[in-house]
Amino acid sequence: MDSSLDARRRAHELGVVAAERLDVLVVGLGATGAGAALDAASRGLSVAAVDAHDLAFGTSRWSSKMIHGGLRYLAKGQVGVAYESAVERGILLRRTAPHLVKAHPYVLPLTPAVSRRQAALVMAGYRLGDGLRAAARTPRRLLPGP
Repeated sequence: MDSSLDARRRAHELGVVAAERLDVLVVGLGATGAGAALDAASRGLSVAAVDAHDLAFGTSRWSSKMIHGGLRYLAKGQVGVAYESAVERGILLRRTAPHLVKAHPYVLPLTPAVSRRQAALVMAGYRLGDGLRAAARTPRRLLPGP
């Protein structure tokens, strides 16, 4: 069969999948579905993954593609979720996808319009984020601090 992606090929491949016995069927191939399919396949399970449209078609397509460490959860007081997010980010950086995930330094300008209180709050957030990094045991060489 040729490698072009069209309705005929899709129908054929869905028929093949329907005839097979699978361990896991993943429905939806956004970031979460693709990750679940990868995880299951890497554990030796037989996996089929289907999507109504295409890979990363919906919400994942509009994502910033940022792997964050949970600061937004900390801001809401969800410390456990923030920690879990930081741990997962570290796993992505070290084991799952070090070839795809990397730290991107950025600058947040604190202009005269930003009060001292707001600037202190920003720095506290950065330091808390670095604390999450350390608690999650992500090496500073992979994720530099503020």
